[in-house]
Amino acid sequence: MTNSSIERLVYRSRVVHPAPMTALEDILPVAQAWNARWGITGALGYTGRTYVQLLEGPTESLDSLLERLRSDLRHTDLRVLARGPAAGRLVTGWSMARIDLTLLEAEVTALLDAGDGEGLAALLAGLVRRGETEAR
Repeated sequence: MTNSSIERLVYRSRVVHPAPMTALEDILPVAQAWNARWGITGALGYTGRTYVQLLEGPTESLDSLLERLRSDLRHTDLRVLARGPAAGRLVTGWSMARIDLTLLEAEVTALLDAGDGEGLAALLAGLVRRGETEAR
């Protein structure tokens, strides 16, 4: 990992196959190890149809991860909703938190429809801070 400024990246994508819970069992161990190695923290939220992810880390690390994510066949239609410099991390101590957003699907959909990446980042970070996560 190089010494560089921290960026925040928020994206959404559509679930393809397998179902989110099954895919997450495969994704999380790999993501947690990769993110920890490259100085990335974050939270991955999901509904039955959509993934929403908040990632924070060095620019180069996020560039590499985004390239990997774009080629992952478990999701499609990846769209970056927000990316830019961050004064500090919203999510600390988590290489990848997992958050079930099913009960908040209406709120998530409204933020997605508005293209509000910062709102999604705040929602995910708030859930992490309140301990509403499934994996560390």
